[in-house]
Amino acid sequence: MRANRQIIEDIMRWVDGRLADDLSVAAMARRAGYSEAHFSRLFSAVVGESPACWLTGRRVSRAAECLRSGKARVLDIALECGFADVTTFARAFRRRTGLSPSAYRRIVRPGKARSDGFVRDEGTVASPTFCLSALTADVMADPTAPASLWQALLGRLADGDLHEGRRDLRQVAFWQGDPQTRYTCAVGWVCGEGDALPLPFALLRIPAALCRRFVIEGPHEQLAMAYEAIYGDLLPASGDRLAANFVIERPRPDGSEGVEILVPIAGTVGTADL
Repeated sequence: MRANRQIIEDIMRWVDGRLADDLSVAAMARRAGYSEAHFSRLFSAVVGESPACWLTGRRVSRAAECLRSGKARVLDIALECGFADVTTFARAFRRRTGLSPSAYRRIVRPGKARSDGFVRDEGTVASPTFCLSALTADVMADPTAPASLWQALLGRLADGDLHEGRRDLRQVAFWQGDPQTRYTCAVGWVCGEGDALPLPFALLRIPAALCRRFVIEGPHEQLAMAYEAIYGDLLPASGDRLAANFVIERPRPDGSEGVEILVPIAGTVGTADL
């Protein structure tokens, strides 16, 4: 399995260097030395999605970088990132981010306070140690994976498959190394350390941390831009130093649309609760 993962990761690095090219799953399979069918099965087993979906996600991610960092025309960015035309690009971009390329650029363009209107800094709070009964997935440049976990969890709750009392829902993303490259997403409910867990839920213990709390007001599709605002504008402005290799999301306690994001920062955890 380790050898298979290395082959797939080599292909992914190769693709990243030539996103503007006319790439296809067949070309990726030839590069790996496999048939297209075998390569697709292997890729999906390692990455968790088909090579075609992953390739589209990488192109959208690269396009988002271009929209944030420069003033090139949307058409030029589409072609530079390997899309055949601007219509195909706009459709793929909206599916992945919830916004059109032009709307995304208006929100994150340089020189504008990206936190305007939908991210609010609520100061510092202490997050106590807690256990999470969670569904988990490795995420490799795919912003749709966390949403899929939430859909699976909420579907189980709606079906009555889980106890009604399990409503303290949270998401934790944690990583080793660079979180922009790869991280693990866990979605579930806060539970006791000795609770029996239904399959395929796993028990995760999240350590206590002093956190900066941010309130995101608006639809879930704004989360990607909220993180841009938090890490690009708000945290640097606060002077806080990041600590720990995880970040916590939870629904807003008042039940309104949006989420709270808790980012661990350097400091001493007190006895305060959330």
